Amino acid sequence: MQRVFERPKVVYVALVVALVGFFALSAVGNTGTDAQNKASGVTWIGDIGWTMFMVSILATILYTVALVVRSIVRRRRGAAA
Repeated sequence: MQRVFERPKVVYVALVVALVGFFALSAVGNTGTDAQNKASGVTWIGDIGWTMFMVSILATILYTVALVVRSIVRRRRGAAA
């Protein structure tokens, strides 16, 4: 876990790639009206893509919050010493 916080640029690049990929996947099966999309039977792929896109956004937010909290804790420890 320590390595994840030591290299935030790499983690953010991976998160952005996941965001773009899952957002692109969310469009699969959504090419017509609602009735046409349901009849095609492949909307579940787009649903999985959309769900994973939202999970990726949540992961990005949580990672950013964790980095901020770690930064604040380090500053307080440095000031106390």
